[in-house]
Amino acid sequence: MSDIVNWGVLGYARIARLNVLPAISRAANARLVAVASRDPAKAAECARDFKCERTYTRYEDLLADKDIQAVYIPLPNSMHKEWAIRAMEAGKHVLCEKPIAMNASEAREMAEVSRRTGKLLMEAFMYRYTDRSRRVREVIESGVLGEIRHINATFRFLLDRPNTIKAQPELGGGALYDVGCYPVNFLSLVTGRTPVSCHALAEYENGVDVNLSAVLQYEDGLIANIHCGFNAYGKTFAEVIGTKGMMEVADTFLDFRGGIQVYAKDGTRTIPVAESDRYRDEVADFSAAILEGREPLLTLDETIRNMEVLDMIRAQLKVPA
Repeated sequence: MSDIVNWGVLGYARIARLNVLPAISRAANARLVAVASRDPAKAAECARDFKCERTYTRYEDLLADKDIQAVYIPLPNSMHKEWAIRAMEAGKHVLCEKPIAMNASEAREMAEVSRRTGKLLMEAFMYRYTDRSRRVREVIESGVLGEIRHINATFRFLLDRPNTIKAQPELGGGALYDVGCYPVNFLSLVTGRTPVSCHALAEYENGVDVNLSAVLQYEDGLIANIHCGFNAYGKTFAEVIGTKGMMEVADTFLDFRGGIQVYAKDGTRTIPVAESDRYRDEVADFSAAILEGREPLLTLDETIRNMEVLDMIRAQLKVPA
């Protein structure tokens, strides 16, 4: 049995070009075989810059390639469900960009296809493969914070690229889908649970949310705040406050080195965080899961739970006509 997984990529998107395609080349158990782009010029660019063995101008042709075992999908959010399902039904395992779908119902349908076909499906939250995320879990599991009573998580940046799909509502644009899903996932990382109530507000531009905050409450009373946006200065940050202590996580979703601050009655300490290669490790884990016949790091149960929270938030919003 081969110890290498052959990869194909559906779409020559910015995140694929800058992050995931290079990551596949850095993963010891992965090999880039083919990329499909409906733009022939982009397909040619990919072949040149990444020494890609094969390029296709139709996604269907890549899925018909019998040498490909896994497919990465960086397409617009509105296209995730269709092409993930088509890929699994074509016999490919699927690593799909976040959010995995437009709503929880779509995610459940995709999960059912994964179960029926026996093909792995994982949402690509690359930050979960950082040393920072591992240290967060260690602090939570140690019990040093006591009973968690409040969580606050933020991911925002200034979006200044024209004609981006992030600003197109028909393609699933908006800050909540693009970066708000990270704080929502962070809540899942910390609690492993689904909130029971939600209040949310958003600012809109051209039909998409560009500035959004939500307050969520859990069955035991725990309250969490999430914030996201792309119309002002960037920030990624999280804090977790318990009955015995507090943790501050700067650069929460990034992979460079730094430190996590933990405050408790016995004093303050800094937990060092090592630099990580989050995209490479994501590809490597998913490839290993295929080769070893196991689940990857992020399960579909968690993904569906996160989509349910996104649905809760979206249900609270008043989209301007």
